[in-house]
Amino acid sequence: MLDGGDRRQESAAPRRRPARPPAGPARAPSPAGRPPDIVALPDAGPEGQKAAPAPLSALTHRHLLGIQGLTAEEITLILDTARAFAEVSTRAIKKVPTLRGKTVVNFFMEPSTRTRSSFEIAEKRLSADTLNFSPSASSVVKGESLLDTARNLEAMAPDMIVIRHKASGAPHFLARHCRSNIINAGDGSHEHPTQGLLDAFPIRERKGRLAGLRVAIIGDLTHSRVLRSNLFLLKTMGADVIVCGPPTLIPAELARVGVAVTFRIEEAVAGADVIMMLRIQRERQQGGAFPSAREYYNLFGLTEKRVAGARGDVIIMHPGPMNRGVEIDSAVADGPYSVILAQVTNGVAVRMAVLYLLAGGTLGELAD
Repeated sequence: MLDGGDRRQESAAPRRRPARPPAGPARAPSPAGRPPDIVALPDAGPEGQKAAPAPLSALTHRHLLGIQGLTAEEITLILDTARAFAEVSTRAIKKVPTLRGKTVVNFFMEPSTRTRSSFEIAEKRLSADTLNFSPSASSVVKGESLLDTARNLEAMAPDMIVIRHKASGAPHFLARHCRSNIINAGDGSHEHPTQGLLDAFPIRERKGRLAGLRVAIIGDLTHSRVLRSNLFLLKTMGADVIVCGPPTLIPAELARVGVAVTFRIEEAVAGADVIMMLRIQRERQQGGAFPSAREYYNLFGLTEKRVAGARGDVIIMHPGPMNRGVEIDSAVADGPYSVILAQVTNGVAVRMAVLYLLAGGTLGELAD
């Protein structure tokens, strides 16, 4: 669990097309502005393997607040549903009437290109009505509190709210005060659940599984919400994770929760099935975590020479935005092992799946 309170998803009985249920209880989130500590991860079982999950057809959660709290069966359901929606993007007419009549509010209080565009495209392809909020175009710049903003949004009776916020726990706060389905599009340094899901999608499609794979995650681990979501997902699904970065950017808790830690990138990528590079988040750092970008690249940048130490069928990922020549060499980012653009493409299908399932849809209905 993460420090600062329980991050469990709020649950309700499965339903086909739910009415607007009342908001359930949730505990207070972590204090804003402080990266949550990782204090527990799911047990992957003997030798990193998990039993095959029983198939589900519908989600029982009202919200997607994080990967933590999702079961392997629920993760599998979302990925299977995303596979079905991926086919929609290949059609001449890329639209289905699945969410016709539903209203989705995109409430983004931090800059975003990939995530916001991906959600907007997903909503439009599902035929939902969308409303977009940004800091410069909202009353937040006039001093309005998040609670007042949430109450005003709720008064408009939206069906779903997609929120990105600089404060860890902001989506959980909305979940306590809104009847709408809440989707976390990234909150502070806590989690970014749809990014974790869309990262898992190409791994599963290329490798056929997640269990037993060796995944190396390298970069700014202290400030990364992508790291936290990926750790919860990969460990839940039975993958073997090793992390790497400067000592100043690695949370001390990682070594205590079953994640291998190294300060040498060559050791991290050795025999890796998947290499995931993370962005250096200078905007969240307080003080110099490393002397210079050049030194970081020399010690931790992913080059072709370092990739040669991984498995022959390795895939290379980056959630973006990339700092070329700092975290990753351009020859690697654009090379044959890279699935970075596929991550962006898969993001639309994964977010379509999340929106569809939270609206009460089932995988069976989609197959029909």
